[in-house]
Amino acid sequence: MPLTVQRISPGYLAEAYQEESNRLRAGEALQKMWARQPGLWKDDPEHARIIANRLGWIGVLDSMRAEAAALQDLARDIRDSGVNDIVLLGMGGSSLAPEVFSLIFPAPSGRRFFVLDSTDPTSIQQVERSIDLAHSLFIVASKSGKTIETLSQFFYFHHRLTQAGIRPVGRSFLAITDLGSYLDHLADEYNFRLTFRNPPDIGGRYSALSYFGLVPAALWGIDIAAMLDSAIEMRAACGPEGQSDANPALQLGSLLGAAGRRGDDKLVLLSTPKLTPLGNWIEQLIAESTGKEERGIVPVAGGVAPPLEVLARGCVTAALLLEGEDQAILGPILCALEQRNAPFVEIRLKSPAQLGAEFFKWETATALAGASLAIDPFDEPNVQESKDNTARILEGFEISGEMPLGSPRLAESGIEVYADGAVRGSISTLQLTAALRTFFSERRPDDYLAILAYVARDAANGAELDTLRATLDERLALPVLLGYGPRYMHSIGQLYKGGPASGMFLLITSEKPEDLPIPGAKYTFGQLEMAQALGDLQSLGRLGKPALRLHLTEGVPAGLTALRRAIDQVFSASRSAI
Repeated sequence: MPLTVQRISPGYLAEAYQEESNRLRAGEALQKMWARQPGLWKDDPEHARIIANRLGWIGVLDSMRAEAAALQDLARDIRDSGVNDIVLLGMGGSSLAPEVFSLIFPAPSGRRFFVLDSTDPTSIQQVERSIDLAHSLFIVASKSGKTIETLSQFFYFHHRLTQAGIRPVGRSFLAITDLGSYLDHLADEYNFRLTFRNPPDIGGRYSALSYFGLVPAALWGIDIAAMLDSAIEMRAACGPEGQSDANPALQLGSLLGAAGRRGDDKLVLLSTPKLTPLGNWIEQLIAESTGKEERGIVPVAGGVAPPLEVLARGCVTAALLLEGEDQAILGPILCALEQRNAPFVEIRLKSPAQLGAEFFKWETATALAGASLAIDPFDEPNVQESKDNTARILEGFEISGEMPLGSPRLAESGIEVYADGAVRGSISTLQLTAALRTFFSERRPDDYLAILAYVARDAANGAELDTLRATLDERLALPVLLGYGPRYMHSIGQLYKGGPASGMFLLITSEKPEDLPIPGAKYTFGQLEMAQALGDLQSLGRLGKPALRLHLTEGVPAGLTALRRAIDQVFSASRSAI
C-alpha cells in the first residue's frame, strides 16, 4: 500500500523549519528514539523512568500484526454469536481511536457501534435507549483500570443487564487494560467474556495500534491486518534508516517544533468531512504530549474553520484530505494560506486503511516535537489535580449532601453566571450581556477561547455549540476550541492546565431533566459530572486561568439558545465595543 501523501509548506517559518530539521538530525533524534533513550527528552531520573516505560508503541506493530488474523477470527465469532451492538466504555486514549474507526469506516450490515465517554446522564440514557441489551457487547477499556467514569458506566450497565434477566451477565463484557490493574481483577471477579492485557509500556494516547484500538476495530469488521501493514510501512519511512530529507515524521515534527519554539503555538486541524474524527484523536495526542511546563502546542480541532485572519496569524494549519471526498472548502483555504506565506501541512489519504500509517506518523512527529520543546511527551503532570479535586468534592458531598457551587454573580434568562478569583471582580454584574462583554474584553491577540460543555454530546447540542463557536471565532478573531466534559479532561485538559498561559475558558453546566444512580455509590451520574466540572474549575482557578461558569437552570436546549442570543447581542452594536 502506498504511503499517505504529505506536503509541507513552511511559509514564513521556512528558515526556522530547516534549522529545526537540521538540529534533530544532527542530534540523532530518531536514532535515540528507536534505541529507547530517554535523554532525547529529559535527563533527570524521574522523567527517564517514565519515558523508558512509554516507548512500546514503536515495536507493538509487529506483535499486533502477528495477532491480526486471530483477532479477526475472534471478532467474527463474537459477531456470529448474536452481538449486534458494541458499546465502548472508556475515556481519552481508550476511546478516541475506536471512535475514529467507527465513524470513518462503513458500518457492517445490522451492527452498530457506540462510544460512551461521558458521565452525563442524558448521554448514558441515549445509548441505553438505542441498544438491544440482550444483543450488546460492552468493551470496558482503561489502561489504569481505575478510571471513575468507565467503572461507573460498567457498574450501571451490569446492573441494568442483571435487572433485565440476561444471563450470564459477564458474557456481555470484554475488558482491555494493563496486567494486574483493578479492572483486570474486576474482569475475573465478574467473569468477563474476555480480557485483553495491553503491553504496559504504552501510554493511552499512543495506544491506537495496540489492543485498545485494534480489538474494537476488529469487532467493527475492519481489516486490521491491512491497517497494520500501512503503519509498518510508515514506520520504515519514519525511522532512522529512512531517507532523512523525505522522512514524513521528521518533516512534520520539525514544522511543529519550529512553530512551537517560535511561539506560533496553535495547530488548526481541518479536514474533509469523513476525517474530522481523526482531528479529535490528533488533538489529544498533541495537547497531552506537549502541553506542560507552561508551553506546548494548542490543537484546534472539530471541523469548524476559523477565519483566514486567524489561520494566518500564529497558527500552523494541518489539512487532512480523503480521496474521493469534496475538497471545495479546503482547496481555497490552502491557496489563500500559501498566498499569505502562512505555514501549513497538507496530508492526503487514499483510503481509510491508511489511518494506521497516519497514527504512527503523528505519534513519531509529536514525540520529535516534544524533543524540540525539551518536553517529556509521555507524562501528564497536571491531569491528576482535577481528579483529586473531584474526589475531594465527592467525599464532602457524601458527608454534607451539598456541592460547593458558590454564589452566582448574576442570574438572567435561565443562566447563572459564576466566577472566582480575578474574574469575579472584573466582570460586570449588570446583566448577562455585560458579564460576557467584560469577560471577552480581557482577551489578548495570541489567546484562545475554550468552550467546555458538560452536556450530552448529541446532534442537537452539537449544532447549537458549533454555531456559538463559529460566532465567537469570527467576532473575537481568536481560535475557539470546543470540548465536552468530562471527555476533554482526558484529552486536551492537560494542556489547559499545564500549557501556555493563553487560554480563556467558558465552562457550561446544566440542570439535568433526569438523573441516573451509580450502583454502589452515594452519588448519581449527574452529581459526579458536576463534581468533575467544579474540580476542573478549581484547577483552572488555582493556576490563575480566566474562567467563567455558566449554569443552565432551565435545561440544555433552552439554555444554549439563550446563551447564543446573549452572545449575538454582545456583538450586535459594534466590534469595537469589546
